[in-house]
Amino acid sequence: MQRWEADDARRKHMARFRRRDTAPELALRRILHARGRRFFVDRRISSRTRARADLVFPRARVAVFVDGCFWHFCEEHAHLPKANAELWRAKRLANRQRDARHDELLRAEGWKVVRVWEHEDPVQAADRVERELVLWAQIVASRRVSSTPTQPMDRRKTPAGRRRDQERIAVVSDAASLLVVVERPCCTR
Repeated sequence: MQRWEADDARRKHMARFRRRDTAPELALRRILHARGRRFFVDRRISSRTRARADLVFPRARVAVFVDGCFWHFCEEHAHLPKANAELWRAKRLANRQRDARHDELLRAEGWKVVRVWEHEDPVQAADRVERELVLWAQIVASRRVSSTPTQPMDRRKTPAGRRRDQERIAVVSDAASLLVVVERPCCTR
């Protein structure tokens, strides 16, 4: 991609655009906070990518990005500046491709990625985020139910010196794969 040097006036103009606390992001945060949701703001969530999610729910592994229509090349509101149109088009397409790479990396690490456009209704966007969080809560609840033992545990000592009842194995199935979780207490008695 070609680069160009901006003059001082252009540099000052571009520096006014915020990376966080934009109006659409604040609206979404207010709604989710009013619904009792707590989250981290503007947080890097992976060492493999420089992406900083606008809202992060770490326990649920849900990352929310509020994308601006101009910078992320919204298909509904895309308009190119007349000056350097081809350069801006290439830059914004590169932004979209970078977003797709970040999403792919985060999903590979087990994150649910929710992308919200700035023109979206904040209530509908909050509903989408809520659906992901409710889905996570249902999976956690099913793990708790399936991890309760159905037979009495064998209380004999294992070769490692732990009782067998100190290890519980829960099998959780979601749509994509089968996950086996081994839970161990943090300390032994």
